[in-house]
Amino acid sequence: MSQLSKNNKTVKVYQLKEYLKDYPNRVVAEIYLEVLQNFDDDELVPDLILENLLLSPEDFKEDA
Repeated sequence: MSQLSKNNKTVKVYQLKEYLKDYPNRVVAEIYLEVLQNFDDDELVPDLILENLLLSPEDFKEDA
């Protein structure tokens, strides 16, 4: 799956799943949660999924 994550080098599937639990559009969240079932939790999220959700790896960085 690394070819699907050329720009994303940090966001893992489990992080996006957690993020989608509070996503405002429940229909969109449910669709992507279903799609993410095809990936292991420790895999990097494909770039296209992040782009479609208007997200970037920076959106998942912890505030220190």
